[in-house]
Amino acid sequence: MKWIPNSITLINLFLGCVAMALVFEGLLAAASVMIGVCALLDYLDGAAARWLGVRSSLGRQLDSLADLVSFGVAPATIVYHYLRDTTQAVSPEGTLSPWPLLAFLIAVFSALRLAIFNTREQKETHFTGLPTPANALLIASIPFVLAFVAPDNAVHQALDALTASFRLTLAFGIVCSLLLTAPVKMFSLKAKSLKWNQNRIRYVFLAGCLLLLIIFGLAALPLFLIFYIILSVADHIWSIS
Repeated sequence: MKWIPNSITLINLFLGCVAMALVFEGLLAAASVMIGVCALLDYLDGAAARWLGVRSSLGRQLDSLADLVSFGVAPATIVYHYLRDTTQAVSPEGTLSPWPLLAFLIAVFSALRLAIFNTREQKETHFTGLPTPANALLIASIPFVLAFVAPDNAVHQALDALTASFRLTLAFGIVCSLLLTAPVKMFSLKAKSLKWNQNRIRYVFLAGCLLLLIIFGLAALPLFLIFYIILSVADHIWSIS
């Protein structure tokens, strides 16, 4: 049975490659959905390993490699696509600006984060820095909202303005990169009990997400991740003050 979690991980890796191919074909919305599927598979391979009691060092290494592709390189290609489009509009015909390549800092910092995680011995109840799947979902939510949410929606308009601006998109990519290794405690959604005192921040997060979903519908997807980051940073500052 030990092959089941690793098989799920390898499917995750394959679909991460498919997501990159979709981006280069200009099918960003399909790529965003594929990254979402990868995030689901990333959860399932760990859950399967725990349920079957077949955790292994091989599985851990495969998981990191899959995460680097699906949640590091694939979302970086989305940011690269937007940066390339904005620079092509102002670059002479037949030339390509090197600046869009800075999008792949996301992949570099994802690799650094995964390496740090793999070399950390003791288990923690929180994350240090933004987890790679959360970072990937934040980036992937942009083309998803632009494709499936009405143009008159406020979130759609904000994301449209973001992706139309080279400077804003580059700043967004750099912030996403830095968040991956930021020395900030980010809470985990995994709970050992349902007690309020032990899960206060989780309940606040879930309640906030529900409210955002009611107000914005599908457009709330990137807001979930932004709310998670803001809440984690606020909790981190509160804990050290």
